[in-house]
Amino acid sequence: MKYFKNTLIIFILAGLSLGLHGQTMPSQDQIHALLVKNWEQIEDYEVDIKLALNIPGFRMPSRKIHYLYKAPDKSKVEVKGFAIVPKQGIQPFFTFLKDSINLTVASDTTINGKPVFELVLNDTFMNEEGQISLYVDQENGNIYEAWVIHNDMKFFELTSKYVSVDGISLPSSTDILMKFPPDFKNIQRLGQKWNDMQEFEANMTDEWLEGSIGIKFTNYKVNQGIPDYRFEDDAEEHIQD
Repeated sequence: MKYFKNTLIIFILAGLSLGLHGQTMPSQDQIHALLVKNWEQIEDYEVDIKLALNIPGFRMPSRKIHYLYKAPDKSKVEVKGFAIVPKQGIQPFFTFLKDSINLTVASDTTINGKPVFELVLNDTFMNEEGQISLYVDQENGNIYEAWVIHNDMKFFELTSKYVSVDGISLPSSTDILMKFPPDFKNIQRLGQKWNDMQEFEANMTDEWLEGSIGIKFTNYKVNQGIPDYRFEDDAEEHIQD
């Protein structure tokens, strides 16, 4: 009888363990649908962006940018002066993830009390082979965190916060930390005076360089019907310094 009870307890504990950890993870199609779910509600939007760039070899003061998008592929950046803006606009990784079908669900966890899936894939990022990890909201597909590891070093890390606009979840801020390979220092040679080159070359090392990008998003206008002429090159710019 004692043996029977012990065996029964083992089966009960095993059953509880399976109930807690044996949940079925979403399929590739379900993950793909989750990632594009929120953005498929958007026909057009415009937003004010404040961009702060700190990348070795680049000099760019903080910029105020007005960004416009209209489905399926119209976009425009309105800015005074020079600015670097991701091709995919305000959604990190969107263009990349929309076409990717090789994501693996590594875990079912939480971030800041919200249930998320940890998605992993191996790909080339910034010309380096790396493992890309994404933490995606299980309900709306928001990417809260992402990073890339190459040779056991995390050389790209992204964190985003979101705000609801007319029932659509959109980023309010995105912060990116990056590390660049040592040969990236060659870019810093540009603009160096001849008599400064000796000192510059003496400081060359094999260490990776650190950089960052900070992005703030405000004043969203979503699905208000942006006319096509707004995307023409001669459209009036609206940015004020």
